This record gives sequence, C-alpha cells and structure tokens, in this order.
Amino acid sequence: MPAFDLRTMLLMSSVMPGLTALVMFSLGRSFPTNIRGVRNWASGALIISMAAILLALRGGIPDWLSIMGGNCGLILSTGLWLIGSQRFFGRPPSGRFVILVLVMGAIGESWMTWAHPSAGGRSLWINAILALMYGRQAFVMLRYGRHDPSAVFVGAMFLILAMVTVVRVVTSIDAGFAERGIFASDFVQTVYLATGALMSLLTTVGFMLVAMNRLRVQLEQQSLADPLTGLLNRRAFLNAHGQERDKMMRTGGLLSLLLIDLDHFKAINDTYGHVKGDEILIDFSMRAAGILTRHHHFSRWGGEEFTALVIGARPEDVFELADALRLKIARNDNPSLPAYTCSIGIACSVSGDATIERLLKDADEALYRAKRSGRNSVEVSDHAVLV
Repeated sequence: MPAFDLRTMLLMSSVMPGLTALVMFSLGRSFPTNIRGVRNWASGALIISMAAILLALRGGIPDWLSIMGGNCGLILSTGLWLIGSQRFFGRPPSGRFVILVLVMGAIGESWMTWAHPSAGGRSLWINAILALMYGRQAFVMLRYGRHDPSAVFVGAMFLILAMVTVVRVVTSIDAGFAERGIFASDFVQTVYLATGALMSLLTTVGFMLVAMNRLRVQLEQQSLADPLTGLLNRRAFLNAHGQERDKMMRTGGLLSLLLIDLDHFKAINDTYGHVKGDEILIDFSMRAAGILTRHHHFSRWGGEEFTALVIGARPEDVFELADALRLKIARNDNPSLPAYTCSIGIACSVSGDATIERLLKDADEALYRAKRSGRNSVEVSDHAVLV
C-alpha cells in the first residue's frame, strides 16, 4: 500500500471541516439574530467530518456503520448546508425536502446492502442524490449570493462537486465497479474522492467567509445609520454630500440642502416624556421618507434636526418639495401621537460653492427665519442661487 493512499487522504480531509465547524459554532453565538443559517452550516461541516471518518474506516468497523453512517451523513450534511444557505439569504428552508431525500437515501442503502447487495447500485443511488443536493446548493449560492464574491466562490465549488459526482454516477454503472471498491486507485475514483475531500474543506471555509462578510457589511451599515430612526447619521450624510458634490463639480448644476427642525420639540418632551418624543422622531422619519427618498440622502443630523440633499433641482422645485413635506407632517395622520409640525430652511448653491459649511450656514439662517415667522413654514436662504 502506498504511504499516502485514498483512505489516508479521506481521514486527513475529515479534520479541517470539523475544526472549522467548531470555529463557526463559536462565531455564530456572537452573530446578530438576523444573520441566520450559520449554525446549520456549522452542523453540516461537523457531520461531514464524522461521515468522512466513518467512510475512511471501511473494513475496520462494521460495514453497516461505515456504509449507512457515512453515506447518510453525507446526505444530511449537504441538506443542512442547503437549509443554512436558504435561511442565510432569507429563503424558505427546504426541511421537508431534506428529510425526504435522507429517508430515500437510507432506504436505498439498506436495500442494496442487505436485501439485494450491490456496491455499484449503492454508489449510483447515493451519488445521484448528492449530485442533486450539490446542484441545488450551487443554485442557491450563485443566485441569491451573486453580489458576494465569497458566496459565488462557494457556489462554484458546489457546482464543480455536482459535475464530478455526476461523472461518478455514470461510471458506477460499470459492472466492474463493485469489485474495485471505494478505495480503488482508478482515475475516476481518485478524482472523485480527492475533489470531495478538497471541496469539503473549501466550502466550509467559504461558508465562514460568507458569514463574516455579511457581518462586516452589517456593522458598516450600522455605523452609518441612526440607531433610533434608521436614517443616515451625520457621518453618512457628510460622506454623501462629498460624493454628490464631486459629481456635480464634473457635470455642473445646483446642490440644495434642506435643514428640517421639529417645532417645539423640547416642550413635547417636557409634556409627554422622552419616550413619546422618540416615537415622534420615528413617526416623522417614516412619514417624511415618503417624500424624501434615498436619492435625497435623508438623514438625522442630531436631536430633532434632519437634513436632506436635493441634486440638480431649481430652488423653486426644492421649495415645492419642502413645502409638500411640511404639509404632510402638519396633517397629523397618527392619532396616537400629539400634533407636531416642522420648519424647513433651504440652501442652494452651485457645486463649486456648495461646501457643507456654506450650505449648513445658509440653511440655518433660513431655518431661523422660518422659526421666527411663526414656525410650520419653509424659507429659502437669501444666498440661494436663482436660475
């Protein structure tokens, strides 16, 4: 027997998925609850590690344990990976499908082990099931994770694994397969086991990278969002202003800023309490978002002040937008909250002059006039560029 054979390779390949599973279990405990499926991935990695050990011990342990435990473990692990991927991407999990496939695999294995022994039949049956599962897993990762390079990588690995398994299905029809056995040194079996061993490692590591990338993106998004209203925070708004100004400086045009303040908000807090005040801030954010879309980079500047950018519009159009917002808020559509209004100051400058300092200064002066004129009104800065 060579110093390094297929049995040895299978045993060695069982170690890393198991270790990776333990890492994933540990990391999964600290993940936010909206990142789902990580524990399913970890469970699948742990089970495939155990299944590989059982398959590698063929001949040293009872055949029923190696055959049934190893092959059913492969199906179960792949099913858990599929369920984990579906949950991760917010798709309905195929729990019933996985159970059905697992039962069918166990029945077929039992029949071709004891009732009608056939090594070739077992291989064909199990590999046909695995090819189906690998293909479905590849579809989920490539379709729903196409914007994540790590997910595309995992999907590609499963696609390769599905194709190699299909080849193994076809070659299992060969009458001489049963005599050669699982550790036969023929080319197809060597490629099949080597690919399975390599992919089990790459996919488990890939799953962990996908989860870590989702966590990183979520933390970045949270760092740019106001925790109460979910709007952009000041940092995100400043970034958006810089990007929009750079674009406008290349193409020309006007950049306008809306500075919005909720009227008498301190009195509302003093009268109704800060909890009710927070509800008003959330209510305002939700209602205003119907007019100020994501394109306007609607943000909470701080306290009861909000900001928004309007790109390339004339001052009179910006005024109409702001007044529509003011009227919508003044209608008080939520009877569970006390009535409240807002005042808005507008600044408008050509892109070269539209620094955040200039826009904020002009908008603040306009907002002050709106407050002084009785609130619940909109004012345009005296320095607004007219076109």
